[in-house]
Amino acid sequence: MDDALEARIALGKTLVREQVEYFSAQFGNVASEWKHDGSRVTEADIHLSLVFADAIGEAFQKDQFFSEELDHGQKSIPATSTYAWLLDPIDGTNNFARRIPTCSISLALLKDGNPVYGFIWDHASRKLIHGGSGAGLWLDDKKVERTDAPLNGQSLICVQGQGHEEAIADENALQRTFKLRGFGSSALHMAYAALGWTDGVIAHRVKSWDIAAGMALLSAVGGCTRFFDTEVFPIRSFNSKAEGFGHIAGTVEMCDRIEKATGRTCRYTF
Repeated sequence: MDDALEARIALGKTLVREQVEYFSAQFGNVASEWKHDGSRVTEADIHLSLVFADAIGEAFQKDQFFSEELDHGQKSIPATSTYAWLLDPIDGTNNFARRIPTCSISLALLKDGNPVYGFIWDHASRKLIHGGSGAGLWLDDKKVERTDAPLNGQSLICVQGQGHEEAIADENALQRTFKLRGFGSSALHMAYAALGWTDGVIAHRVKSWDIAAGMALLSAVGGCTRFFDTEVFPIRSFNSKAEGFGHIAGTVEMCDRIEKATGRTCRYTF
């Protein structure tokens, strides 16, 4: 691993850990409002975004920084730097605001537009889950192996449960073969699949910042992310008001089984 990447990984771990106390103090105790797309945003989302933006800008002036919750303007911003950072300051904001512990800080480090390292603070387990291809998967400061289990009727697939027609059809198909779970945080869905705490993921309306860190975690253990019909990565531009997209994730075998069960053929793989 080159020095430039190592330095950024060290910074990412430090920044997320430094904000855990603030995150925990604001959990269930912060004002919130609703955005244009019907999702919730809190004062803590804005605060965390500004803290990360300032720290990363000071340490690596040539890196770009993107956050779901910062006003980047109406137009898409070209992603031109070798390294860029993609933050979801609170993934699972509804859970966070209502004191449900499955919520997270999700920070992804991108190189040439692709996720190369992910940092996810899991408020439920109080662990920093981090890793990337070639670096392995880590729980806090302990390198871990994915917990593999046979794929069968007891396998757990994380779903969004949004209730629109496409999602209902896919979830109905999957529940004939697997068990479904929804934790309210796409970042944690991806992280848990990487760890092997669950077995796979399907979602229909996520954004790049929801899953980029988790994609890096999955790549650390040989897993993959497949997209229905949108080529999301490498990111060539950023727009905080971008449309959502659909994807599946897990081990290669699990992704194959999800495609078979739903009748889908995903067009793009990471």
